[in-house]
Amino acid sequence: MLIRRLLSSSGVHAVDKKSRIVILGCGWGGFRLARVLDKKKFDVTVISPRNHFVFTPLLPSTAVGTIEFRCVQEPIRTVKGIDYYQAASKTIDFGKKEILCHSVYDNSAEFTVKYDKLVIAVGTKSNTFGVPGVETDEENITHNPSGTNKHNLFFLKQIEHARSIRNRIIECFERASSPFCSEEERKRLLTFLIVGGGPTSIEFASELYDFLRNDVAKWYPDLASRHQTIVVEAGDHLLGSFSDTLSRYVEKKFVSRNIVTLTGESVQEVKEHSVILKSGNILPYGVCVWSTGNKELDFVNALDLKLDRGRIVVDSCLRVDGKDSVYAIGDCARIQDLPLAMLAQVANQQGKFLGACLNKDKNLPFRYIDMGSMAQLGTYDAVADLNYGKLSGLSAFIAWRTAYWTYSVSISNKLLIPMYWFKSYWFGRDISKF
Repeated sequence: MLIRRLLSSSGVHAVDKKSRIVILGCGWGGFRLARVLDKKKFDVTVISPRNHFVFTPLLPSTAVGTIEFRCVQEPIRTVKGIDYYQAASKTIDFGKKEILCHSVYDNSAEFTVKYDKLVIAVGTKSNTFGVPGVETDEENITHNPSGTNKHNLFFLKQIEHARSIRNRIIECFERASSPFCSEEERKRLLTFLIVGGGPTSIEFASELYDFLRNDVAKWYPDLASRHQTIVVEAGDHLLGSFSDTLSRYVEKKFVSRNIVTLTGESVQEVKEHSVILKSGNILPYGVCVWSTGNKELDFVNALDLKLDRGRIVVDSCLRVDGKDSVYAIGDCARIQDLPLAMLAQVANQQGKFLGACLNKDKNLPFRYIDMGSMAQLGTYDAVADLNYGKLSGLSAFIAWRTAYWTYSVSISNKLLIPMYWFKSYWFGRDISKF
C-alpha cells in the first residue's frame, strides 16, 4: 500500500499484474484462442513443438502441388502480443500450476513455465488401431517426416507429411522410368494405396487423380497408363459421415475414374512394400497414405485427469473436471454432456468461444453450430452436406473453394491460394523433388 501511494504521489501509476494464460498447442483451437484473447488483460504464452498453424482442409492439395506448402500455414509468432516457446510439454503439476517442457532441439534442455490459467489444446495423433507394422512417430522429437516408422507409409496431418508424400510420389515415377526397373517393381512403385475412406483420404485420392491425369500424362507419357490408385475402407461406404446420396455419388465417381475402392475391407498387417488385407489378399504399394482417424496423445494419457475414450473430460464451459483454472478444447477434449466429433470447426468455435469468455471473465456454456461437411473431388467437382441442402458437382466445388478461401487466415495466403490454383490449372503442377 505504501509503495502504491508513493508511486501515485510521484506521478507514476502502479500497474496491476496481468494474469498469465498458457496455451498448449497451436492447432485450430489453440491458434484461434491466441488470436482472440485480450493481450491488454492477459499475458499469453503458447507452447507447441511446431511454430505454425496448419490450415488442414487444403493439406491434401499440397501433397501433389496443386498449391504450395506456404499457403496452408500461419506462423504462430504472427499473432501479436504473445510469447512463444518451441517446445513439447512433458508433465503438468496442477498443484504448483507449472508445466515441465523440453526443447524440440535438445531433449535434455528442460524448463518450467508457470500459469494462472491453462488451456490444453494439444490435439491428437493418427490412429493405427494397433495394426502390426505401422507405428506412429508423431510425438518423438527426432521423428520421421512421414509420421510413421516407414519411408513409404505416410500420415497426412502435418505439412512435413504432405511434403514427404509429394517427394515420394515423384521418386516412384523417376524410379519406375529407369531402364533397370523390372516390370514387377514398376507395377509396385506405381501403386498408390490409401487406407481410410474419410474426407482427407477422398480429397487426397481426388487430388492424386488430377495429378496423374493432367501432369503425369504430360511429363511421364510412357507411365501414364501404368499407375493404379486403391482406396481401402473398413466401412460399407466411403465418406460414411455424409448422406447416403453423396456417398454413392463419390463411389460412382471413383468407379468412372478407375480408382479401385475396397469397402468392407481392412488392413491386418503392413509389410515393407505391401499390406495384407483381412480377406488375405496382398497389395504391394509404392506409396501408402494412412488416414484412419485420430487417437489421444501419450502426453494426455499420462496426465492426472479424467478421460473419456482417451479425451479430457470438460464441462459445458470447457473447464477440466476437478482442476482449478484449467480448460481443454479441440480434439483432445470431450464435453461430458455434449460429445462432439473431432473436427476443425469444433476446435475453431471452441477457441473463439473460450477466448471471448475469458476476456469477459465469464463462464458460459459452449454451443456448437454445425456448419456442415464438404469434400473436394478434384477440379470442378465436390460434395457438400450442408444444413440447407446437399450439393454435388460444380456447385459444391464452388462452395468448397469459396468457404476455405474465406476461412484462410492471412491476407497473404488469400492472395497466394488463388494464384496457385490458377497456376496449377493453366501451367501444371511442379514435379521437382527437393
